[in-house]
Amino acid sequence: MQIHLLSALLFGVSSNTDNLVVGMSYGIKKMPIRWSENLIVALITFMGTVLSMILGKSVLLFLPQKLAGILGSVIIILIGAVGLVKFFMKMKKPEEESEEETELALQTLTRTEALILGLALTLNNIGLGIGASITGLPVLSTALCSFLFSLLFLYIGNLIGRSKIAELVGEFAEPLASLLMIGLGVYEIFV
Repeated sequence: MQIHLLSALLFGVSSNTDNLVVGMSYGIKKMPIRWSENLIVALITFMGTVLSMILGKSVLLFLPQKLAGILGSVIIILIGAVGLVKFFMKMKKPEEESEEETELALQTLTRTEALILGLALTLNNIGLGIGASITGLPVLSTALCSFLFSLLFLYIGNLIGRSKIAELVGEFAEPLASLLMIGLGVYEIFV
């Protein structure tokens, strides 16, 4: 039980670090994200996690539990590895990255934009949710952790974005998320 709780917490952290970066991008432009919009994003993340994990559970009908667990862990590791590769590729083009962040930050976060943002962040996590489900993580506690960390990271990211330390944290948020995903996948293989 405690093992699954730790894994659910790791899932919540690793699947929501994008929220930290998005929150910072708005905060850098001194645009606060209201709790109502933050809640919309978190609810969409919760529903997306539940749906992707249910899809993952259906895979268990066709594969033995041990093999399915290893497959899910490998999916999570691959998603983390792809994230690291994307980060290092982005480092070669810093001008383009800053232009994209500026375009995002110039907008104000309306309820409609919060819906779109929530969907975009959730779509990025579908593979991770399927992988987590296949490894045997419980759907409800994992989805709740995802919901809570979505709320927390978007809020904290926005605060950090409006502070002096935005550049330092922003630089390491993406690779940290990818490393957490890889760590979660490796951890699940050996548990």
